Parts: sequence; C-alpha cells; structure tokens
Amino acid sequence: MSSKIGNILKSPLIQNSAKISVSNIIMYMLPFIVTPILTRLYTPDAFGEWGVFSSFVIIVNIGLFLGFENVIIQAEEREVPHIIILCIIISACIIASIMIIFYYGIQKGISFFTGFPAPTILFIYLLLYAIYTISYNMANRYEHYYTISFSNIIQGTSQAAFRILFAFISLHTINGLIWGTTIAQGVAAFFILFFLLRAKLLYLHSTNNINNIKILISKYRNFPLYDAPASLLSFAAFNLPVIILSLFFNKGTIGCFSIILQLLLLPMSLIGSAMGKVYYQRISANIGNIQQITIEMLKILSIISVLPLLFIVCGGDKIIVLFLGSQWESAGNITLCLSLWSFPTILTQPLLSIFRIKNKQRTLLFFDFMYFLLGIGSILIMCSVIHNILVVILIYSLCCFIVKTALFIHILAIGNINIHLFNKYSLILWGVTIIIFMLRITVII
Repeated sequence: MSSKIGNILKSPLIQNSAKISVSNIIMYMLPFIVTPILTRLYTPDAFGEWGVFSSFVIIVNIGLFLGFENVIIQAEEREVPHIIILCIIISACIIASIMIIFYYGIQKGISFFTGFPAPTILFIYLLLYAIYTISYNMANRYEHYYTISFSNIIQGTSQAAFRILFAFISLHTINGLIWGTTIAQGVAAFFILFFLLRAKLLYLHSTNNINNIKILISKYRNFPLYDAPASLLSFAAFNLPVIILSLFFNKGTIGCFSIILQLLLLPMSLIGSAMGKVYYQRISANIGNIQQITIEMLKILSIISVLPLLFIVCGGDKIIVLFLGSQWESAGNITLCLSLWSFPTILTQPLLSIFRIKNKQRTLLFFDFMYFLLGIGSILIMCSVIHNILVVILIYSLCCFIVKTALFIHILAIGNINIHLFNKYSLILWGVTIIIFMLRITVII
C-alpha cells in the first residue's frame, strides 16, 4: 500500500501539479486570513457589486480568445508565434466590441449597462487578462511551473493588499474589491510577461503571418467551433446565476451567494486547477498513455472533490458564518444548498482537456449545453414562481449535479476507465456524504 502511494507521489503529474499547487496553497490560504477582514470592511452590497462584475468578466474571459489560447499548449513549435498573433487579434477585437456595446447600452439607458459596476475598469481588466492568459499558457507549454507558481503568489498577495488598502481610502465612486482585483491581475500579467521576454520564450517574428494564421484557424477549427462554446456555456451556467438573481433579490443576498461561490471554488483552484493544467500538458505530450495518466488524476480527485461537501454537511456551514461575521447570517443556509454543486464540478473540471485530445469537443459541447439549459433554466423558472432564494439555489444545484455526474461517467467511458479501478473507500465516502446532505437539507427547506 505504501509503495503504491509512493509511486503516485513520484509521478510527473503529481510532482508538476505540486509545483503549481504550492503557490496555490499560499495564494488560496490567503482568503482564510483576508476574507474575515474584507467581510468586516466591506458590506454585503459591495460584495454583490463585485459578484456581478466578476461573473460578467469570467464569462467574457472564457470566450476572449475563442478557445485558441488552449492551442498554445498543444501546437507544434513552428506554429506558436502565429497562434499568439491570432490570440492577440481576436482578444483585441472582442474587447473593442464589448466596450462599444457598453457605450451604446449606457447611452440608450439600458438598465444592465447603466447599473453595471465600473465599466471603465472592465476595459482595463480585460486587457490585463489577455496579456496574462497568453503569457501563462506559454509558461505552461514550456513547463516553467515555478514561474507560474510565483505569479500566483504575487497575484494573491497583491490582490489582498490592494483590497484592504482601498477599504481604508475614502473612495465613494469605486469598489475597492474590483479595483484591487484589477491591479493584482496587472501585476501578475507583467511578471510572467517579463520572465518570458527575458528567457526569450515569447517571440512574434515570422513570415507570411496571414497565410499561416488562416491555415491554423482551419487546422484547429474545433476549438472555436466546439471547445470555446462548451467552456462558455459551462462558465455561463456558473456565473449567470449571480446576474439573474440580482434582478430578483437585493444586493446583500447576492453578496452572500457570490462569496459562497468563491469559497466553494477554493479546492478546485487550490489543487484541481493546477492538476488540470499539468494533466493537459501531459496527455498532449503522451497521447498513447492517456488512460494511465487519467487514472493517476482520479485517484487524487476522488478524495479531494468530496471534501468540501463533507465539511459543509458536517457543520461547516455554521463555521462559515462565524468566519464571515454577524452580518452574513444568511450565508450558512446558502452554503448548504449550493454545496451539492461543488462535488461533481471539482471532480470533472480538471479532466475536461481529455475531450480536446480525443477530438470529442462536440460531445463536451452537448454536456455543457445541457448544463447551461438545466442550470439557468431552473433559476429562471424558480425565480418566476417562488421568492425563496434557498429553494432556487437548491434546485439549481441539483440540476447541475445531475449533468456533471453524467459528464463524469462519460469521461470514464472515453478514457476506457472502469469504475472498479476506484478505491472502494472513496465510493463509500461519496455515498455517506450524499446521505448526510439529504438529511441536513430537509431541515432548512
């Protein structure tokens, strides 16, 4: 048993994930220090504004390059400069289009645009994110995980510092949560960019760019046709609820919902995101060994994914309220209702790149369409018939759970992985946790 654990820990997947995860541990331990401070410096209304802003930019970020940013990792070496140029052109056009839409939306007095927090900062944030994403994927391509690790630490610490700083500055026209995040994004972006330029890993010089770019668009057409729409639908189903709920509930309630979403994402950001990036790089370089690499992932994810749900159903929702402060009382029940969503989401998200390698983007698009349809559809229907935020979130969480579970089963199928390969104790833990959840939820609904 100990030898099996040792072999798992020595695998390149785990070791490279650890290089990124060490920084993620530092970065995402910060919320446990900073969040109780921020929830006492900022009101739930301020977090509500931040939730609307962040939900919108996350959706835009997913489609900012039409999926071609993922080609940076998978492309042949000679193709990389052309892919970078293509990403720059696409992101610049999309950012310009968004700002034009916002300008006319504000001029026409459309409520979404006139009420949107900090539209000017939105433009700055998107530009910085474009630089960051291209640089990040280049560092990932060449396995410079320590650079990625340091950038994560820099981004996390600077975001915490600027958010706290802006809370003490009398700035009535801006939201310090939004400004702090934007500045931190810029700091991280220019850190990685500086490293790449210094190491001469980022280069754009080439000939016949137009013709080469046309060839690449045709070669990797599945990314904009299926990969990008699938990701967009998936993240829209996750982030649009904040925007939709803001039309039916007050900012304080939206602030509670938004901050709980961020807390539930911590495990995925801490380990899952790092493993997902390394997993994509490894299966891209070792196509013939996808099954074994995926099994290595699942041995870790099968435990990590259920821990947040287990913690919450065993009383973690009460601890979160104490953690956030007295003005966040309603966050406890929201946490419990939303916790079911977290389990299959954390389990499947790091494994999605297998669809790219297997050229199954169309299948992933179908699952993400169903995720979007059931998730957003359930919220719209429930908000129109009942004004109970807990029931709305519970139905949404249940719909997402069903679709993500079906997605996980399909991932096992295309990876030729039998469920019997799982540790039986993981399956038992899953079942016990779901039963406890069902018992807890009947008390509050």
